[in-house]
Amino acid sequence: MKKAIKDLFRNGESEIKPLNGLRAFAILFVLVNHYYINLKSIIAPYPTLELLYSNLWSGVDLFFVLSGFLISKGLWENWKVDTKLDFKKFYIKRTLRIFPAYYLFLTITYLTGKIMIFSYERNRILNEAVENLQKAIGNSWADFVFLGNYLQGIHTHTWSLSTEEQFYLIFPILCATIFFKFEFKVRQFLLLLVYLLPVLFRILILSKIEGFSNPPYYEEIYHPFQTRFDSLIIGVIAMDIYMNKENWSNEIKDNVVYFYSLLLLFFSFLIFSHLQSQYDPNFFRHTFKYNVQNIGFAGILYLSIIKIESPISKFLSLNVFSPIAKLSYTIYLWHFIIMGVSMALFKINAKTSIFEFHLKFLAMLVLQVILTLPLYIFIELPFQKLRKKFYNENNKS
Repeated sequence: MKKAIKDLFRNGESEIKPLNGLRAFAILFVLVNHYYINLKSIIAPYPTLELLYSNLWSGVDLFFVLSGFLISKGLWENWKVDTKLDFKKFYIKRTLRIFPAYYLFLTITYLTGKIMIFSYERNRILNEAVENLQKAIGNSWADFVFLGNYLQGIHTHTWSLSTEEQFYLIFPILCATIFFKFEFKVRQFLLLLVYLLPVLFRILILSKIEGFSNPPYYEEIYHPFQTRFDSLIIGVIAMDIYMNKENWSNEIKDNVVYFYSLLLLFFSFLIFSHLQSQYDPNFFRHTFKYNVQNIGFAGILYLSIIKIESPISKFLSLNVFSPIAKLSYTIYLWHFIIMGVSMALFKINAKTSIFEFHLKFLAMLVLQVILTLPLYIFIELPFQKLRKKFYNENNKS
């Protein structure tokens, strides 16, 4: 166990260090956003903070960009060696990475929900909250088959994992049959066409529904795969440039003006997107904002890995980000439950001051790490080792 804890603070040899920093920021953004949602009244007197925190759902999009980059990178490396994809190896590796922690979480929370319903029924407690719980429990099957982005069960956050799993299912097939069969220019053109599809869907859907940030908006735009996979595809586009246009990367990293101009541009994209109110009925903000945001994230990802001696790369490569990055998946699964425990334990409520709000967030973050660490060590790590063993044995054969 001591070795596992020490390893949390070490970057592995095969890891791209700046990506750990980005992954850590992704989970931190999600935590801040969901913490804010539970305590809106505390932040309401501070409009700038409210605007920023309400937009930090962007952490999910950053996760998507990272997934698109890393998954496509692995597939491309496989293709370059064998001129074909080993689907069996890919899907087994994904299964060992995602399923154990995910299904443990779903099973425990589902059984807890069923026990609660049984208790309510036994005590003849029936109200709107109980009825909503019964309905949510009835929809829980969707999460078990990765359709949580179309039918919400008892969890409001597992939709993004369904989106990623759908991408893992579809994308390798498209790579083997279409994308990887073409040269760089054609492949980039095809990827760009695919990238633009979600924003077209968002425009079409938004023109037909009334209101913003309400249930139809979430059900038809924010959650579905077809309106959100552009954040995954932009990660693929970044990977393709990184892996196949070394001359572009060298030109950018060797020219200080180019590099920092692009860095400023991508940061300005993120600043702009994070200063757009989620509740303002502005057409652009609910269609193209996603693109401005994911391009900003993909651009920073690309720049941070092509110039490892740059300040942005060194910052994102700090070992302090490594434990949060490695625990990010387990934290994401359990964070709502641990957040509820934290709010009770640290007495966080609407009367909490703005200073205490931030101080107790840090305490909550520490508790997230402490409580998810055993799950990581005893659930995730054994299957990661099995995954590596499977990968090594396949490479030998």
